[in-house]
Amino acid sequence: MNELEQMARSWGASAVPFSQLTDADWLSTPHYQRAVQLLDQTLHLRGLMLLCGANGLGKSVLAGRWMRSLETRLYTAVSLTQATLTGSSLLAALVSRLGKRAGFRRERHLDEIASFLHEHERHTLVIVLDEAQNYTQAALEELRLLLGLNLPTQPAFALVLLGDDYLLGQLQLRNHRALFSRLSAHYVLQPWSPAEVQEYLQRALNAVGLQRPVFEPAAADLLTRASAGVPRSVCLLARAAWLAAASSSTQRISLQDVQHAIEQVPGASGLYRPPEPA
Repeated sequence: MNELEQMARSWGASAVPFSQLTDADWLSTPHYQRAVQLLDQTLHLRGLMLLCGANGLGKSVLAGRWMRSLETRLYTAVSLTQATLTGSSLLAALVSRLGKRAGFRRERHLDEIASFLHEHERHTLVIVLDEAQNYTQAALEELRLLLGLNLPTQPAFALVLLGDDYLLGQLQLRNHRALFSRLSAHYVLQPWSPAEVQEYLQRALNAVGLQRPVFEPAAADLLTRASAGVPRSVCLLARAAWLAAASSSTQRISLQDVQHAIEQVPGASGLYRPPEPA
């Protein structure tokens, strides 16, 4: 048994809390629910959706959960995460993810994609492009042209772009206008509210078997303010605070433990601003 497992057991926990989002501690906020509703509409209409927001808000996690929930008999979901791909490399990666043999020629890739669409004409293909703000104009243009492959009566597939909150403005630039004009839905994820942060903290503790109160009220309040409601920061700060508490052989997370976590987690410490003197 390693040290982390021993600390978890000393707390009566089945695992280290706040380690990862699972079905047990996933927080279905109204913002997430609205995003999923638009994703479903985009899929059924074979539209183009832009889901954006600041780093750490859970765009990739949300999209991944949504894709895994799709009925595989009706939908084929493909996620492309390598934002450094060129236009030709992106086509090759897509062909490979569709179970076809990639080559070196663009014409070959288009034929393979067309063949897949013909073989799965009763399926709806959905392509999710993560970190879309980092793709080149040429790569995004390849995907836009694919939407009209063989001039079908409707787009050949549904396309979802995940990106930072400035991606919409980027798509409005002249060289992306053709893709921008195809957007059928746009949604910006928002940080968790203080109440949602508190709910997540309790759900995450319950997920590892901890039903008792763990955070001192002042500690929970400081963590909420320090994270600014950004889910990734909430998780990182909460885990670091728990580790600080467990290392000192206490059974409660104190204000000092959260302050230690803020100092330890560089990506979250800048979100916290001490209150102004009265």
